[in-house]
Amino acid sequence: MLKLIKKYLLIFLMLSVIGNIVAFFMNPYFLKTPILLLYNCAYSILIGFPIMKGNELVLIYISKKIEWKDSPLKKFFVSLFAMIVVSSGIAITLHYLVMLITGKGFMFAFSDSALDVLLFQVLILVYVFTLFTGIEFFKMWKQGLLKQEALQRKAVELQLEAIKNQVNPHFLFNSLNSLSSLVYIDQDQAVEFIEKLSNIYRYVLEQKNKKTIEWKYEKQFLENYLQLMKVRFADNLNYEIRVDEDDIFKVVPLAAQILIENAIKHNSISDEKPLYIELYREEGYLVIRNNLQPKKILEISHNIGLENINSQYELLTKKSVIKSDEDGFFTVKLPVIN
Repeated sequence: MLKLIKKYLLIFLMLSVIGNIVAFFMNPYFLKTPILLLYNCAYSILIGFPIMKGNELVLIYISKKIEWKDSPLKKFFVSLFAMIVVSSGIAITLHYLVMLITGKGFMFAFSDSALDVLLFQVLILVYVFTLFTGIEFFKMWKQGLLKQEALQRKAVELQLEAIKNQVNPHFLFNSLNSLSSLVYIDQDQAVEFIEKLSNIYRYVLEQKNKKTIEWKYEKQFLENYLQLMKVRFADNLNYEIRVDEDDIFKVVPLAAQILIENAIKHNSISDEKPLYIELYREEGYLVIRNNLQPKKILEISHNIGLENINSQYELLTKKSVIKSDEDGFFTVKLPVIN
């Protein structure tokens, strides 16, 4: 309560100072009369406070209808025009009522001095609005930089996560182990395996500074990765990508691969329990789904990869990643970036 009283006392003091400054430029004589000084303070509060509150409500309403980022010029001029209209209407009405109550009459209420006061109020309003608009733009610019920095940081974290998934000893050991078997069984397939492994590492390094990538390139990368996994697990791992590479949209690089890696890492894969992974489009989302068959001994997971993916998509699309665990399937939906 005390804090609220201090707030309004500060507002009333500010309105009194502004009102007396305006009156001084119009007629410095009133400073010599304490009664007129107090009268002008009361008059300034009586006119200024409703104008301030009226404009506050107007700006809140306009902010809901027009966003700065969508139409900055439109919002600026609509807000300025609305504030001038509202301020003029409130000032004229209250000035007229004050003059009637004090017995000055209708004609005095609209005398030159009253119009001068109104003009000064409008000029001050334009100046204050322009000043606060500049401050608001600066805040938006600063917030944009912070969001950009956060996006870059999350992108780096996600890329490091993907690189660690690919370069970790387990992946490299398993890939080399599969390759050594292929060399004796099918040399052509071994050569193809080496090319795909090379393409995977090249893709990870090439995309390390990109925030988004076209789906057709990401699909080629996923197919290379899944084919390597297929060599390792044979018929125990099955996958299907039901999204054509001609489908035009973008994704966060390596995000889908991390989700596929997690599915392979945390689920049992055997003759009795083959793992099935599918990718498809659904109402503005790229869906990655696998049948759920958790390992008895789960590998340690801190969900950092999924959290980073979600953070990036929230910054890029204002949508969250959707995950669900039901009907024996684990599903993650990534918002499509158009």
